[in-house]
This record gives sequence, structure tokens and C-alpha cells, in this order.
Amino acid sequence: MLNSITTVIVICVSQIVCSTPLSSPANTAVPEIEEPPAPYSLSSTYLTYLAKVEQEVYKEIKQYAGDLQERLQLAQAYLKDYEDSTLKGTNHLPKNADPWQRAGEATTHPLMAYRMVRRFSKEFQNFVLNLDQVLENKMVQRLKDQGLHNWPGETDLVEATDALLRLHYVYDMDIEQFANGNIGGVATNVGLTTAQIFEVAEYTIDYGYHTLAFDWLNVAESKMKNENCTAISQTQIDRAYARNIQLHDNEYVHNAEMQHLFIFNEKLKDSTNPLRMRDVKINYFTKNLDDTAMQAGHYKFLAMCNGIHLQDAKVKSKLKCWLDTQRNPYFTINPLKIELLQEEPPLLQIYDVISDKWIADLKKTATPSLRRPPPVAAGATPRSAAYAWLRDEHIPNTPLSRRIELITGLNVRGMAASDALQIASYSFGGHVSTHYDSLAATDPNDPVIAAKGDRVTTFLIYLNDVEQGGLTPFPILGTFVKPVKASAVLWYNALKNGSIDSRMLHGACPVIMGHKWIATKWTHLNENMWTRPCDLNSSL
Repeated sequence: MLNSITTVIVICVSQIVCSTPLSSPANTAVPEIEEPPAPYSLSSTYLTYLAKVEQEVYKEIKQYAGDLQERLQLAQAYLKDYEDSTLKGTNHLPKNADPWQRAGEATTHPLMAYRMVRRFSKEFQNFVLNLDQVLENKMVQRLKDQGLHNWPGETDLVEATDALLRLHYVYDMDIEQFANGNIGGVATNVGLTTAQIFEVAEYTIDYGYHTLAFDWLNVAESKMKNENCTAISQTQIDRAYARNIQLHDNEYVHNAEMQHLFIFNEKLKDSTNPLRMRDVKINYFTKNLDDTAMQAGHYKFLAMCNGIHLQDAKVKSKLKCWLDTQRNPYFTINPLKIELLQEEPPLLQIYDVISDKWIADLKKTATPSLRRPPPVAAGATPRSAAYAWLRDEHIPNTPLSRRIELITGLNVRGMAASDALQIASYSFGGHVSTHYDSLAATDPNDPVIAAKGDRVTTFLIYLNDVEQGGLTPFPILGTFVKPVKASAVLWYNALKNGSIDSRMLHGACPVIMGHKWIATKWTHLNENMWTRPCDLNSSL
């Protein structure tokens, strides 16, 4: 969960038992994966599908509410939240807009998506639990006929709440603006109610996000007073403030030693001007770029997610763009469009490497196999996205491995030369903590290293543009990459002597608005020892 104190935000990874994943595209061979489908909050695909299904659910419940007076309050609680969020947030679309367009619009907005998951976990569950008459049983069956796997529940709400708090923490969101639907400078007409804001505030206190809790409590109190809200009281808010201070101070010494992410620089009870530890650390590490403390990568990552470049001026002066026809005769007529983001170690962004048709094929083929990441264990990288793995035979009409060979000059085709293509789908708040792609960085005894060597290169392709967020920072290099549809980022994970290149630490900033899809191909050492031979200098 988000309250990890030693890593970037960690997500909840409790298993959800789901019965029916999205159907596979016709005549498409997809790898069989036995794990349950990805939870809604981690997958833009399932979140969008949920938004599409909810259009029918809304119609069913609205009709039911009109026919039945009993339990009307439960039904109207659901309807009110849907109308106040998804319906209001998509009312700018034409009345005859395609349902998938309307669903896509709903899931690009973090608060709309959060409220949808929360609505199913709260109002919808309360509504369904009270359906026990013949008429109601018929309605339950109609809802089941929608063909969706298990409806969102408590676990999904936890993950959706974590996603909101991840945005709050990483981007230092102005919660008053954010909760009112003003997101990243974009004014929307969907926000959170006072009761929902207070609910998030209590969650932050329960899980020790002390610095975040005060922001949510302040907004809840302000809205309660300004809107004469009776859903919560001043007494409840005062108790929440006191509880957060007490919990912060009781565990302060231990949390400070453990480098907790969500504490202040001193105890709060007798403090007059406490500073958030986040601000103290970012200020230090962005001014002391040579400091290699374990925390440095995390706090530089935060700075770069907010658009701060930390690259040295001399390095910047060597950056350039060019049309490359020399890598392979294939590119003589249609040269590669390359931008140098870092000269040493080399970091390249290559544009227009994949067509819209190939992108659509990758998404279509991967969708039925999207799954949650494995549980966060010792050494694992915290991440919040849904993943699928595609071998070349799964995408016969998209010869991507051959295209990557032409660009890199490396051997890519074949399971000994590379990993299967990883497709990742990020929803709101979707991120990956800072990490190395080298397998040896996590486990030097990984059997894959013995079989085909460690990962030599990463070839990461952005499959769409991202509305807000979703940058790929390299904290040690001091630069970041902006997602550009059809572009690829290429870097080496290892030095020529085979050891890990410690400069290639990187991560994925959370998605604020929109969705994010990427495809990643890792090549391995053993099949490429002659295409990238060792240097005469053994230290390189």
C-alpha cells in the first residue's frame, strides 16, 4: 500500500477473485495467464470498460428507482453520485456520442474515475445488498448479464484512494483546487463532496500519511463551513486533527530513522513552524546533485516529475536532433528521427518508430491478458499498472522485434535474445518507482541471467500521448523523457564489461489526466556479446 516508508509509493496488491476477463479478440493467440484480471484502478482498459458498463447500470438503477419507492434512498445515493461526477463530467459530449467515447472521457479524469470506483464500492454495494424481492432479483440478473467480472469492492476503493494520494504526494497538489475539480491548471466540473473529502482524510490518518492528512482536513473543514454541510461536524474534524498529531508524534523517532515519506521535520505538538520532510529533502538533493545517498534518487525523481531539469549545463550543450540513415539501409529513404537526451551514457528518443495500426494491434492483443503486477516483495519495484506479455507469435502482423533489430543493430528475435514484449497500461495515479532494469540489480542469482545473460538494453515505446503526468525521469542523469506517441526511448542497462550501469536509475511518474500505454522490449547479453563487444578499457 501507499504507506511504505522505504520506497516510493507502494500500492495495495491484495488479490481479487474475478470470474470473467474481457473477451479475447477473434482469431488472436494470446498467452494463457491464470491470475485474476487486473483490478480496476490499475488498468485503463478495465476502468474504461467499467465506465462503459456503468452507462447501462445507471439506466437500470434509474428505471428501478422510478418503479420502486421502497429503498429509494439507497438507489438515489448511487444516482446522485453518478450524475454529480460522470454525467456532469461528460455532458459536453454530443447526446449521440459513442458509449466508448463517453467511457474514455470518464476515465481520463482522476476524480471521475476515483468516484466511479468508490461509487461501486459504497453506494452500489449498499443498493445491491438490499435487493431481495422478486422484482429486485430480476434486476440483479440484468446487472449480472452485463458480462463484467466482480464489481469493484473495498480493495478497489483502497487502490483508487492510493492513486489519488499518490498524485497528491508526487505533484504536491493544491487539494482545495484538486478536490474542486481544478486539476493541473485544467478546470473540470467534477470534484469531491465534503463527506468524500473527509473520508479520504480519515484514510490518510489511518495509514500514516500525516503530511497529506492536514491538506484534506483543511479542505473538508473549509467546505463544511462554506457550504453548511451537515454530513460531518466540527467535532469530527477537530478529533481527526488531534488524532493525526498524536499518531505523528508517537511514532516520530522511529519514522524519522526509517526515512518515512509523510512526516514533518519535528514533532508537531509544541512546534510553531514545522516543515514537511518532503520539502526539506527535495531542497537539499536538488542543490547537492553529487550526493549519492539512497534517498537522493527518490527526491530527485519527485522534482523531475514536476518538470525540474537537473541536467548539467555542459551536458545540455551537447544535445542535438538529427535524421539518421546510417544505422541500416532500411532507413535510407525513411530516416530515423533521433533526439539525443544524454551523450554519456547514451539516452536516445527516436520518433515515429511504430504506426497507428501496430499500436492498435498491440493494445487489442494485450487487453485480454492484462494482469496486476506481482505482490511487492523484498527487492521488488513498487508499481501501479496492469501488464501483459506478448511473444512474437502473438503479434504476427506487428513484427516489432525485427524493427528494433534494425534500429539497434542487436539480436532481438528469439526468447534467448530478449524477453517477451511487455505491455503496460496505466490509469490515473499509475506509476513505477525508481529502479534498474538490470535483473542483477534485484537478484544477482536470477536464473534468467544464467540462461541468457542480464538485460543489455531497454527499448521503451510510448503507445499514446498522455494528457498530464507520466514522465520517465532518470534521477542520476538529471533528465526526463516526455511520453510522445509512437516514439521510443533507448538506453543501455549495462556497461560494456557487463556490470550494471548505476547511472540508469529511472521510474515512471504517476498519470494525472488521461491514460498511458507503453511497450517495452529488453535484450539480453549472451546473444549480443559479439554485437556489443567489451571495450579495451575494462572499466567501461
